Amino acid sequence: MSKKVCHVSTAHNEKDPRIVLKECQSLKKAGYDVSYIVTADKEEEIHGIRIIPLSKGTGRIYRLINKQKEALKKAIQEDADIYHFHDPELISLGKKLKKMGKKVIYDVHEDMPKQIIAKSYLGPLFIRKIISKSFNIYEKSNAKRFDAIVTTIDGLKVKFEEYNNNVIVAKNYAMKDVIDESIAIERGANSDKLVILYIGSITEIRGVKELITSIVPFCGAVELWLMGTWETEELRKSCEKLEGYKHTKYLGVFKPHEVYSYVKSADIGMCVLHPTPNYKEAIPTKVFEYMACEMPVILSDFPFWKKLFGDVGIYVDPLKIEDTTSAIKFYLNNRNEIKKKGMENREKFIENFCWDSEEKKLLELYKELI
Repeated sequence: MSKKVCHVSTAHNEKDPRIVLKECQSLKKAGYDVSYIVTADKEEEIHGIRIIPLSKGTGRIYRLINKQKEALKKAIQEDADIYHFHDPELISLGKKLKKMGKKVIYDVHEDMPKQIIAKSYLGPLFIRKIISKSFNIYEKSNAKRFDAIVTTIDGLKVKFEEYNNNVIVAKNYAMKDVIDESIAIERGANSDKLVILYIGSITEIRGVKELITSIVPFCGAVELWLMGTWETEELRKSCEKLEGYKHTKYLGVFKPHEVYSYVKSADIGMCVLHPTPNYKEAIPTKVFEYMACEMPVILSDFPFWKKLFGDVGIYVDPLKIEDTTSAIKFYLNNRNEIKKKGMENREKFIENFCWDSEEKKLLELYKELI
């Protein structure tokens, strides 16, 4: 009989590439019975993964209280052999499952204490620092309770190894097979334009306003495609008022294989995140996806990124719009460099940044815990 694995998230969605396409599907292929408790419209199967829906109540307070209770109830009903949760707000859920004698894995996607510092809606900086420090203490004190911790970067592994002796890094590399199955869409009337593309959460600190403004000087010769979820409706409306928005297309939210069809149709991948403490040492999955789709990348000039990715395109100061404009202009005037750099990036992706290598580490961890 297959061992049961239950992934849980109240902050991600049922299409999350890391959780569903990478971790859950890797476990499914290895013979596990895999379910995923998450906010969704209905109970269904996605790539062989059973989706167990949570109700769609809105607001952070609802998510932190009501949805956690609902998630715990459904997790208990699953009676899985291993539980794998993906959000810091679910630490209390993980603790309760441990008290019931269950095996529990905490998946740390980002450095939350650093991320808190960048969340301006939490109040003045001194308040954010207090919240950040308090959460850091809370997270570390509970890390030792879990059977294992999975992180996305080496820096987080070092942090948690002080409190837990079973920590692995499963870097958020892209999936070659899924990307290769996607077929580029027809651009039609846009075939002569230089199309730059951003995929991911659309937020201010991920540079959306700078991106939109950077294409203004090109008077329509460059078009920006945006794919992902807007942080707020207010941000969307604010961006629509920017001059560059008339040369911007918001394409919406798509399933991964659909996303890659658009990525393959664009010319340049964009990743000009602001220099927040969290982003400067993060590993942005979108860069791997751009590389896999044979695209050059324009990205923030963080030292860590330069060391990790190497020569994948042009590095810019994300807060200097003229830097981004200059990088775009280079590719507009040197179209042959797009194909050349794109092919180099594809080779680099295959050699160094495929999910296959990370899958092996995840499966080995599960094998140890069962």
